[in-house]
Amino acid sequence: MQIKGTEWRQRLSALGVTNVIPTPGDEAKKSAVILELADPLLDEDSTDAEHVESIVLLTILTWNKAMFSADSQDGIEKEILDALVPPDGDAELLAEIIQAMDLIEERRKRLFPDLYRIVYNYDLQVSEGKIALNVASAPLAAGR
Repeated sequence: MQIKGTEWRQRLSALGVTNVIPTPGDEAKKSAVILELADPLLDEDSTDAEHVESIVLLTILTWNKAMFSADSQDGIEKEILDALVPPDGDAELLAEIIQAMDLIEERRKRLFPDLYRIVYNYDLQVSEGKIALNVASAPLAAGR
């Protein structure tokens, strides 16, 4: 998935981000961070591109949710769940997604507690079991 045109600039502006800068050299690359968080959810066999895409997207959505204040996270999670699970959706699927989001959030807190960058675009390629992920992100103030 990739956001085309200038839509990403409008989305960042709405979040209060005024300047996009490259990832500082001493900071982990966001693509590596996302894949590290997603690792337990990805099967050893990464040939199913649709499955990998779903896990990476869920990881990014969960990461971005964590960049907002605790007060707004419940509402954001509801929006994520509403988008991923149809109203007449399977309760088991809903439970699996919530469990996966909880795992990703626990890993984020443990592995990257002081990293505050919102993901606004990404490009994912899956070929022959290899995953290539490029992520565009912008810094946010802690506890936004």
